[in-house]
Amino acid sequence: MTSRVPGDWCRWIPDQITAEDYTALPEDFCRTIEVIDGHIVKCESPSRVHNRVGRRLAATLEQARKPEPCLLVETDIDVRISDVPLNLRRPDVTVFRPLPGDRRLYAGDAVIVVEIVSPESSFRTDTVDKKAAYAAAGIPVYLIVFLDQAGDEVVLIEEHRLIDERYDLVCGHTKRLSLDDPISVEVSFEALTSP
Repeated sequence: MTSRVPGDWCRWIPDQITAEDYTALPEDFCRTIEVIDGHIVKCESPSRVHNRVGRRLAATLEQARKPEPCLLVETDIDVRISDVPLNLRRPDVTVFRPLPGDRRLYAGDAVIVVEIVSPESSFRTDTVDKKAAYAAAGIPVYLIVFLDQAGDEVVLIEEHRLIDERYDLVCGHTKRLSLDDPISVEVSFEALTSP
């Protein structure tokens, strides 16, 4: 938390925040929200399986990277779509080009974003709203991971690729994820979810 943030910081949050307002918010709070057109959207806490799938998929992508081009992999990190109005999302997994110094991660730096759809998450948000936002921002690959109704197993991973400024579904992976570009990776769904 920066020194300019008052102790009762939650009382001064306006209906619509700016990029400057966002940087003044406590980090712990920022990890629990996304910002759409300057409006704060509270994110629900994901399940253990949701977190496990995200963590294992990130580790798999990270291990499969090649030295060139250099790519980084993070979970639950801000991806800035625009500064005015402020739009930022926190994909479950993000693969991006290295950034100099402390520069913010913008959508133009990302090459893959992953969202995990589970029973406690918003199906429409991940399959419609975020899909449109990520496509408009020019992120080349969007993976949507679907968990079963019980939230225990991965049943499908949709691979969307940016073609003519919109996403086309190029593959519906069942049983295992197999990617060639920008990272070549093979991982079974069981490996993503098994305890």
